[in-house]
Amino acid sequence: MKNKKESSTLDEMPMFNALPGAAAVVNQDGEIISTNSKWSTEGDTFYWYGKKMNGSSYFSHCEKVVKEGNDYALKIIFGLRSVLDREKPNFEITMPVREESGQLWLKVSITPYDDKIRGALLLFENVSKNMTAFQALRESEEIYGQHFKHSLTGIILATPEGRIIDVNPAACNILGYSRQEILEGGRSLIADQNSDQNREIYRIREEKSIYEGDKEYIHKNRSKVSVEISSVLYRNENGDLRIINTFRDKTNEKQTLQNLEEERRFTKTAINSIPGIFFVLNGEMKLIRWNSTFAETLGGENVELSGRNVLQYFPKKDQARLTDAVNDAFENGTAHIITELITKNNSARHYHLIANSFTSNGTNFLVGTGTDISDLIESEKEKDKNYELISQLFESSPLGMVMLNRENRVMKVNDSFTDLFGYSKLETIGENVSELITPPGDSAEYDQICERVLSGESIKEEAIKCSKDGTPLNIIINTVPIWQDNEVVGAYVIYIDLTEQKQLESRIQQSLNEKEVLLQEVHHRVKNNLAVIAGLLDLQIMEEDDTVIEGKLNEVRSRIFAIAKIHETLYEKEDVVKIRLDHYLHTVMDALPQKGVSQLEKVEINLDTSPVTLNLNQAVPCGLAINELMNIIFSGDHSNARLKVGLRELDDEVEFSIESDLLNLDKLDLEKNSKSFHIMLIEIFLSQIHGTLEVKNGKSKRVFMRFKKLNIRGSSSSILNEKELIGN
Repeated sequence: MKNKKESSTLDEMPMFNALPGAAAVVNQDGEIISTNSKWSTEGDTFYWYGKKMNGSSYFSHCEKVVKEGNDYALKIIFGLRSVLDREKPNFEITMPVREESGQLWLKVSITPYDDKIRGALLLFENVSKNMTAFQALRESEEIYGQHFKHSLTGIILATPEGRIIDVNPAACNILGYSRQEILEGGRSLIADQNSDQNREIYRIREEKSIYEGDKEYIHKNRSKVSVEISSVLYRNENGDLRIINTFRDKTNEKQTLQNLEEERRFTKTAINSIPGIFFVLNGEMKLIRWNSTFAETLGGENVELSGRNVLQYFPKKDQARLTDAVNDAFENGTAHIITELITKNNSARHYHLIANSFTSNGTNFLVGTGTDISDLIESEKEKDKNYELISQLFESSPLGMVMLNRENRVMKVNDSFTDLFGYSKLETIGENVSELITPPGDSAEYDQICERVLSGESIKEEAIKCSKDGTPLNIIINTVPIWQDNEVVGAYVIYIDLTEQKQLESRIQQSLNEKEVLLQEVHHRVKNNLAVIAGLLDLQIMEEDDTVIEGKLNEVRSRIFAIAKIHETLYEKEDVVKIRLDHYLHTVMDALPQKGVSQLEKVEINLDTSPVTLNLNQAVPCGLAINELMNIIFSGDHSNARLKVGLRELDDEVEFSIESDLLNLDKLDLEKNSKSFHIMLIEIFLSQIHGTLEVKNGKSKRVFMRFKKLNIRGSSSSILNEKELIGN
């Protein structure tokens, strides 16, 4: 009988059928979930006294037999329960079974099976031959002798003390010793008497006069030989205790089971190592086996998948297609389909499923694998979307664009290109674009550009091109190579029309040149007018007898001189907006008007300056402030004076300094002389440039004027706001 919940793998069935008796696998509830072929061919020996089982519960069957007085059935119930609960590693018992043909002896072995279902394997082996051999030995020496000599099972006659009386050829063959070697060596030669297993065997045999189970002998080559043994303690005719050990070599059987388990583990590991999902279906499309990835995808390792119809994990819209694909695989051997799989979070993932059919024990099955291609599909969708966007950009771009192949032929052209050069798309597609728009004599240069871009280089060039009617156009050419599989397969060429811009630039440059000339002329005229005013003041001073008035007029003349020098400096330089303050100081100090009217016999001025550039709106108040400082300095009566004038810039802060012994620090004190006209002017000029004045009285007298370098807005500012730009 086979249960639909059978958990044994198809690969395990040949090994399962090779076991030496009727075998069945039961689960925790005692339900029989799998049997081998001998279960139904060994007669009724495994059903107690010929009673057939009703249902699939082995516990229920045993309970019925116990009620009829069978003690062995009760022992098997307890033994099976202890193995299922993993309280014992195994359970074995030998029992008589009476049938119509006579009495049989069965050995029942119970071992754990598959920790996942916590089941057990029941093996019923007919050991009647061993018991018959024992009985025959007692009944007939002749029969015993023949059986002893020709038996395929090993037989050893011994005493409880370990002396070996006789050993048959089969035992010698199993253990690798000669008969004489075993007789002389005794039990200690072929068995480890101190092992826990052997001590337990001796104890059981002492108590029950019989032991049946597994035992290990020592081969002549010192390897261990696993045997299944029946060891009986009896008294001979003389009343002496004797032991007869009947055993068979189960090394190959044990190795077979180990190989079977190893193969099962290997198969499971291999299946779980498959990239993607793996599953096996029967003819009803129910799941038989799967890998861990499949279980995890559908909801984790603990999800119950066995026996479920695989269609429930696919959307209804795809179930008909999937059914057709499965039927096609069963009919033709293979099939594949792309469909969605409903995952544990009720989300859908796209899978490419491949199925192949195979037959085992006359039953058709389907093995399937699946690869998650959701990311690939999304990538393809994104690629299609990007292509559509690029196509829209190409077609709707206000810039002329063409797409070229490696032969420099036009594959695609947008409307802006046709509008710019006057060619229709029909006239452009398939043509060499160089021959269409390049002036005669320039085609070689354009061909070089095409060669560079087709070698993978992005290029930006300005060139003269011609429209269809021969009109020259100022064009910026941008080329972008098109890569595919690490190879340039073509290029995009973008044409930007600069014709109007070039014309506008030309007009702007002409206007700018005119304004520069005009501004220089303005500075020249202002300087000349200020010079005329200064000359008139000189004439007035020459006619003035009052020294006080003469001094005032000289101060006015110095202020006009300071302004005139700024305009003169701007007139002589190319930049009519900014002024080099260090150059200005040198020209002013060389022709300082205060020196001509002072009482000083000799004045020496040393300049230590670094390059400082100011716009005109800061330069004028700065120059006037310096002039007022000079007016204050030269207002005293000193001779042989020396002045050290410094100018430097650090982090956009300008520092002007004067160092001299003739400095009258009291006159430069802004607080003490706040009502002084000179001080009032200095404060006004400093406020216009956001500056400060500092005096220091130490070993030498020094005065510092400091201010931040700013691009102050005004008529000569280089900063224009948005409204000013629009207004201009």
